[in-house]
Amino acid sequence: MRQWSIGTNDYYYTGSIWLEEAPWYIFALGSFIQWICYFFPRIPLPKIKIIREGEETNLKDWYGTTGDLFHCFICDPIFGWCWGKIKSTYIEFPYLKLKEEFPEMFKDENNIWDDQSEEEKLVREKNSEYSKKVGEEFNIYYKKLQNISENRMKETD
Repeated sequence: MRQWSIGTNDYYYTGSIWLEEAPWYIFALGSFIQWICYFFPRIPLPKIKIIREGEETNLKDWYGTTGDLFHCFICDPIFGWCWGKIKSTYIEFPYLKLKEEFPEMFKDENNIWDDQSEEEKLVREKNSEYSKKVGEEFNIYYKKLQNISENRMKETD
């Protein structure tokens, strides 16, 4: 089975397209265990004293809840095993090209940056400018690549 996805970073304005390949049951098991983990009850553990890593503590402070225990000792190892069976390939693309091709993936892109400092705003603006420059260069060569057979025929005539 193959699964495609798009990844973006709206701080550095980078993007990539992922292809993940594995048998269908690997994806099914990973999704199923994450679903169980999400709905597993979060019951606080009692404050029974224990010693971990040479330090005296208690179950509640060390592990938290039943959901945390499930995640650490069941969900995460199973999902990690699944992830190890998945062959991942990714191709980097300019941020703006992905935004142009897959606009639905970018509808909430600025909401997470509402409380950023002035310094972070400047860094993001510089990153955005650099990304636009790289994207423009990419588009020049991408258009040439789209018309490569036409262009090569003209050159050989």
